Amino acid sequence: MTSFYICSAKNSLHSYMIRHLKSFMLASALAFSMSIFAEDKPNADEGKKIMDANNCWSCHAMDKKIVGPALRGITERRSEEWLIKWIRNNEALRKSGDKDALAIYQEYGGAAMNIFANLSDPDIKNILEYIKTVPKKDDGPKVPVTSVPTETGGDNTTLYILLALVGVFLIVLLILNKVKSTLRRLASERMPEEFPMVGSEKPWYVRWMPSGMQKMNPVVLSLFITAIVGIIGTTWLYSFGMTEIGVQKGYAPKQPIAYSHKLHAGDLKIDCKYCHSTVEYSKQASIPSLNTCMNCHKGVQKRSDATSDDISPEIKKIYAALDYNPEKNGDDAFGPNPNPVRWIRIHNLPDHAYFNHSQHVKVGKLQCQTCHGPIEKMEVVQQWSSLQMGWCIECHRNTGVDVENNNYYKALHEKAKSDIAKNNDKSKYFSPDGRVKVTPAMNGGLECAKCHY
Repeated sequence: MTSFYICSAKNSLHSYMIRHLKSFMLASALAFSMSIFAEDKPNADEGKKIMDANNCWSCHAMDKKIVGPALRGITERRSEEWLIKWIRNNEALRKSGDKDALAIYQEYGGAAMNIFANLSDPDIKNILEYIKTVPKKDDGPKVPVTSVPTETGGDNTTLYILLALVGVFLIVLLILNKVKSTLRRLASERMPEEFPMVGSEKPWYVRWMPSGMQKMNPVVLSLFITAIVGIIGTTWLYSFGMTEIGVQKGYAPKQPIAYSHKLHAGDLKIDCKYCHSTVEYSKQASIPSLNTCMNCHKGVQKRSDATSDDISPEIKKIYAALDYNPEKNGDDAFGPNPNPVRWIRIHNLPDHAYFNHSQHVKVGKLQCQTCHGPIEKMEVVQQWSSLQMGWCIECHRNTGVDVENNNYYKALHEKAKSDIAKNNDKSKYFSPDGRVKVTPAMNGGLECAKCHY
């Protein structure tokens, strides 16, 4: 009997331990599952960091359409799976024939979103979670937009009028002085006792000469002085005309909108041809329209290092010139009263000089810095080179033309190779480094009609 109770107690204890062990294992499994779930749950703070690091706000805003669509409610308009594909590689999604992807691409005029292949699924989920949590901002006062100056530089009319008046006064003074001298001479002829020195005094320029020259014939002396002054004056005027007139080297005027080439071409490494889009097929490099600026500045409204959230004053000038209201969307943002910006021309060749940008950039394969200097380092653009004829001629004589890798010069290249094969190192096209030597001067680049017509 005793053994029966002992066995029963053992069985009860065993059943109790089994039940509690099962409960413990179930609780542990549940806790583990919850920890795994917690780790997989999207993190809005991480999403914000990822968006800031990838500069997403340059093209997107939460509640208004700028370069890209407004982000608020994006998770309600599209599935999470679709958004992950779109954000990571929208180009691949479009090539797959996805209708939504193609529609967005067409809606925004073919402006493709950047590819973010480096973002993982959790990264994109964090971004989407952050977008869900961004609170709406209260409508504040309208963004003040300053007016853009339509003209720059002072008006020189007053200065020219003053100079003209000074010139008139000098002429009147000379005439009065001549009248005075004539009257004194007439008076001395009638009353020599009262005006004994009048007519007998030597001119001031004669009195300053050595005594030997004072005895020279007045006519010969006048011709001699005129010749000396003429030679000196002509030499100075020639030098002045060749080195100063029309030469604006170092000219760096203040523009109506302060555009930094150092920031855009240097720090951001924007290709010059993005703004000066005609440089490869036109004589002119073209001044980019403000619509080109708006490709970026609909969304980018301040410098990345700016401490204030306000729109940059220079970008406000762009908005003012286009009559653009950044608080509105679509075509309604542009008003009916745009005003052109009066940029100040820096590089200005004489009318009789011909220069073709496409010939030098597309055919000659010259870099912009060849003529314009280190433009990517200039906060304020200046004329780097003199742009004088001698400067151009020196370049045409010394700069080699790559005729070997340019189909435009295919005929010239064949001609040069034939001449080298015939005359060896006696050929004018021969170069010791084994390449064909051709300069613009050798190809007619010094003919007057090439640049003057």
